[in-house]
Amino acid sequence: MKIQTDIKASDAITVIHQAFKRYETDPQPSSALNETEQTIQNEMNRGKKLFGVYDNEVLIAVVKCVLKEEYIYFSRLSVLPENQGKGVATKLINFVEDYSLENNRFVSTCKVRKSEEGNIALYSKLGYEIVNEEIIVNANGDEIPTLNMSKNLKS
Repeated sequence: MKIQTDIKASDAITVIHQAFKRYETDPQPSSALNETEQTIQNEMNRGKKLFGVYDNEVLIAVVKCVLKEEYIYFSRLSVLPENQGKGVATKLINFVEDYSLENNRFVSTCKVRKSEEGNIALYSKLGYEIVNEEIIVNANGDEIPTLNMSKNLKS
């Protein structure tokens, strides 16, 4: 497996849609399912980075991130269903954290649905702590109970 930083929006959208497909029948489906190649490209044009994990030349995971003034924020961590539970997400988060440190940002943050206990457990295992809870109105207009999680990257 190797991580690359030059992911194309056209490749990323396929992984995102497959990873978030399990939410399509939820009462509050993920707005990730509404994303398009163009919406991702627009985000990249505004400075958002897209990192991906390749396994045998096949893109199996992506994450979006953006450097803020004092921290890095990552989102849409997407791993193909058949590759979940194999450490791919951890590898990608570690890469984001290293990128953050290389850019003198010593805090990493993310948002996670309060109902996603598996994701919360993963982030907690990696040292992220719940900072607060809020209600996010997603692109579908749904109110989603969300946790803000953060990790101090300084040793």
